[in-house]
Amino acid sequence: MRNHPWHPRIQREGHVVRIPTFVMAALLLVSGQASWIGASPAAAQTAAPQPPRPVKDILYAQPFKLTKGYTNTWNKGHELVSSGVLVVLAVDPALVQPRDALEPILYVGSTAVQRLNYGGQSGRVIGIVPGTTDLAGSPIWFGAAGLPERVTAASARAELSRAQKSGIRPFTADKLRSVTHPAAAAADLAALLRDVASTLVSEYSPQEKYLANSWRLPTAKASPKQPR
Repeated sequence: MRNHPWHPRIQREGHVVRIPTFVMAALLLVSGQASWIGASPAAAQTAAPQPPRPVKDILYAQPFKLTKGYTNTWNKGHELVSSGVLVVLAVDPALVQPRDALEPILYVGSTAVQRLNYGGQSGRVIGIVPGTTDLAGSPIWFGAAGLPERVTAASARAELSRAQKSGIRPFTADKLRSVTHPAAAAADLAALLRDVASTLVSEYSPQEKYLANSWRLPTAKASPKQPR
């Protein structure tokens, strides 16, 4: 029932063995459809309601654009994502420890963050805020426990209202400017993970360097068939 960091699958197409971008997107911490297979209904309903919890700090932000988008599996809408912001957030490790129970969903404004790692040891979560390139005016916090793929526009707005009523506020413009890096461009999600996100994991959450290493795996080409 726990969320899992990405373990890209290999798919064979003709003579090429490659990691399809859409597969990697679907495996973001293994989207809840996979990670909750076999979960009992009782276990899924026993999570006690928790008040909104703000992140401790934002350490890094980098807008990005992709030539080829991917499907966002971290909400019910499954929109195509071709831009967003990579973020590194300082968090309470207790909120992101792997567990066999519903976990608090991380939000930026009314958008569920696509978490790329656990962060339970480092206290640092690397994630993607899909569909936006501007974090101004958006509080960042952990909402009620649940499954990200069940988040709707209405439920996200309700979570945002709860956060605002609890006093959670956006980071200041000066703070955001101080951590924002020049925009990145990548061919697709796989390239973004390989060239940018892997470095962030290695720097901010080195205990999870196996993730960075998996994203850096080269495309493997099968040997061409020999003529008979």
